[in-house]
Amino acid sequence: MISLKYRSDIDGLRAVAVLGVVIYHAFPWVIPGGFIGVDIFFVISGYLISGILYKGHNAGNFSFKEFYARRIRRLFPALITMLVVTLAYGWLILLPDEFEQLGKHIAAGTLFIQNIVFWQESGYFDTTANLKPLLHLWSLAVEEQFYIFFPPILLLIWKRKWPLAAIMGVLLVVSMAGNLWMSIHASSADFFLTPYRAWEFLGGSLLAWWHFDKSHEDEMPLYRNALSWIGVILLGVGMAFIHTGVPYPGWRALLPVAGTLLLMEGGCSAWVNRKILSNPAVVWIGLISYPLYLFHWPALSFVHIVKGESPKPVYLADALIISLILSTITYYFIEKKIRNHKSRYTIPVLVTAFLLVGGLGWGAFQKIVPSKPISPAVQKMSRAVHDKNIMSGLMWLPPGNYDVCFNKAGGSGPQTLFLGDSNMQQYGTRIGELLAINTGESRGAILVTTGGVLPIKGVTDQQGKSSADLISKFQEVISCDPRIDRVVISARWVAYFSTGGRYRFEGVSLGEKGAQQKALQELGENIRTLVANGKKVILILSIPTGAELDPKKMYPRNFKGIYQEGKKVLLKENFLREYGEV
Repeated sequence: MISLKYRSDIDGLRAVAVLGVVIYHAFPWVIPGGFIGVDIFFVISGYLISGILYKGHNAGNFSFKEFYARRIRRLFPALITMLVVTLAYGWLILLPDEFEQLGKHIAAGTLFIQNIVFWQESGYFDTTANLKPLLHLWSLAVEEQFYIFFPPILLLIWKRKWPLAAIMGVLLVVSMAGNLWMSIHASSADFFLTPYRAWEFLGGSLLAWWHFDKSHEDEMPLYRNALSWIGVILLGVGMAFIHTGVPYPGWRALLPVAGTLLLMEGGCSAWVNRKILSNPAVVWIGLISYPLYLFHWPALSFVHIVKGESPKPVYLADALIISLILSTITYYFIEKKIRNHKSRYTIPVLVTAFLLVGGLGWGAFQKIVPSKPISPAVQKMSRAVHDKNIMSGLMWLPPGNYDVCFNKAGGSGPQTLFLGDSNMQQYGTRIGELLAINTGESRGAILVTTGGVLPIKGVTDQQGKSSADLISKFQEVISCDPRIDRVVISARWVAYFSTGGRYRFEGVSLGEKGAQQKALQELGENIRTLVANGKKVILILSIPTGAELDPKKMYPRNFKGIYQEGKKVLLKENFLREYGEV
């Protein structure tokens, strides 16, 4: 009989999940779809936790207090350890604004709302994922949010004596339908938010019900073997062919979810489960999978923070070795000892410690806990970084027009309209500062911008993103507001007119001379029309860009948190050689 007791092959599945995630995060070209390991974790979690709930109900001794006490014993020791280590090392090497953001994410971690925080932060100007040491905790937040609501729902079903499997099946279908819809219309929310991930847990929960309620026997080993092998194929296809850039989870998440369910249904007697997943080395990785998941991402993130976007593979490999060492120490000397400690003070101490760590994080976020002192020169660089990070605060999105940012600043007198892409948006902070004192009939500013869109009618990119909405909004605003007497146009022209061919004008690559000339003629016609209507037009050409102009590169740091003045400068001839005079 397939049992809900300990199964070594499920720990082996945990190993597959964590190795997929870890290798993907360090070397994504090795396993392009390794991130589906998170979905494997979700299914396993739904299976195991539901099994605990079913057992408690069947025995008549289910207790919410005991259930959540077990969750605390399971999660808090390793999580507290990782948060303390990350905060301490972050204090050593992070700039003030980075340390504040880390504190914010630690505080969110103690409330299990990281997924909501990261969803709200996602956007064009958001800090890149590699520079957020606690980004991976979004999945833990999803899991714990699910287990806040799932046990009470089960209790209600049991008390009312409703059909358990039918209700969970309906909930699964509703959640999956929401996931499919949101994958098309709001991919970020689909990725981070619990309602659109719940069906993965519910799949595991239904399998646990099937095993526990039906107590079906393992009578057909060939049938079990077939299920396991199909599960292996589905997971293999998912890890090999799902990749960053496609909508996810969406329908693609069916591969890891179905593959995991089939492998668990295969049972301990199936060859794959018995020979591979139950191998002692694989099981050991599964046993430390939780602390390994917790530690690997901060280690990799700190490498990217110190060494940049593309660090040498040796640094990433070293980070994985360090995370493996920390995970092993945490599992054997902290997690196991505390989980098995029977003192009645264990839970209160863990909760208190957890809240204290969250309080430290909040203190760092509010600058009550000071960041590491830095030199005046590095302070100046840090302020420049902060200016970049707050650009998204000015670029809000109006209801009903998600793709176009529409912003106002200053007085209600004559208006200057700023049109463009993110290169125009970068001026928003300074425009806001200059016009902060303008009130009444003083000059004001209107910004109509969209990141990654050339402000020329007829331009699209390979993903089908078009300038149509931006131009339409611009024409609407300028035709309805007679106060506008100046128009400023800016874009990163060199990016759009490069030979890479990502952008097209009327279907032809802007890398082609003919398409470039036609696009510029279109821009010229628009400018002449504006001038004929009495508008003063200012065109801002491409500003120099390069790693040498990144404030953080001017004072690079090492892994000891020591800053030194950078030596690289951006040479005009190098810039023109790469981009031309656009």
